[in-house]
Amino acid sequence: MNIETLKVFRDLVESGSFSKTAGLNYISQSAVSQQLKKLELVLKCRLFNRAANKLVLTVCGGKLYEGSKKIVALYDASMAEMKKLAAVKTADEIKISTIYSAGPYLVQDYIKKFMTVRPDIKISLEYRRFSQVYGDVSCGRSDFGFLACPYKKISGLVMAPVAQDEMVVIAGSGSPLCAKKNVAIRDLDGLDFVFFDKAFPSRRYIDGFFRKHGIKGNVRMELDNVDTIKTMVSSGVGVSILPQSTVRNMEKDGKLHVFRFSDAKVSRPLYLLHSKNRKLSLSAKLFMEMLTRQWRHNENKTA
Repeated sequence: MNIETLKVFRDLVESGSFSKTAGLNYISQSAVSQQLKKLELVLKCRLFNRAANKLVLTVCGGKLYEGSKKIVALYDASMAEMKKLAAVKTADEIKISTIYSAGPYLVQDYIKKFMTVRPDIKISLEYRRFSQVYGDVSCGRSDFGFLACPYKKISGLVMAPVAQDEMVVIAGSGSPLCAKKNVAIRDLDGLDFVFFDKAFPSRRYIDGFFRKHGIKGNVRMELDNVDTIKTMVSSGVGVSILPQSTVRNMEKDGKLHVFRFSDAKVSRPLYLLHSKNRKLSLSAKLFMEMLTRQWRHNENKTA
């Protein structure tokens, strides 16, 4: 007894016709009859009775039909999944370029979540400067790019929002902010700051935020690396404003204090960048669909 024989039996029960069953299974009517006789011989019982030229299941036939339906359905579902997996070639990997301030934090979270569902898909992640991310996606070096606060649009590229990364104030243990329970926007006026370099879109976002609220700060250092900024802040050079995702669990060592704004919610947008003109692989489409679902879910929660 095999799956094909059970499928023929199921189709015969449901169609009630030897000719239709033969057509559904691409075999002759004689082959259908032979497989039915083989089943009855193996099971040592009749499966059908004929009544007015109709096929009527016996008790034994009814039991076999219920089991056949389940077995064939499970087999068909398994084969469909195998074909889907086979369509994703081993060499088919997702290549991602990301700015550093998003890569080790939010982007890696997305990748881990995706790979728990699709561990068969390979993902390559490379940390790049924001200007390089644009180039990587434009030339096809990467399937996707992750950017924060993009300041320009390029023809042929799509920028889709995928997250809002809350901005928080970080301060060393010796900062005057540590004496406060809450930090308001005005509390930042006149403080020493350690910031991203002026060329970074995230820095331009912060500068725009300061101008909007009339805040003036003393910029002590401008750096191009999140970890270096955190080191300088913990050593007392100044305070900073960074994405909350980059300072998770940093208060445990006591060197850094993290404050959310008490009078405003400040978030930088994170975007997924991809080409309009390049056809995405099945793997890449699945990854983008996951991000899109998560973005919509988060938006519905905050609506």
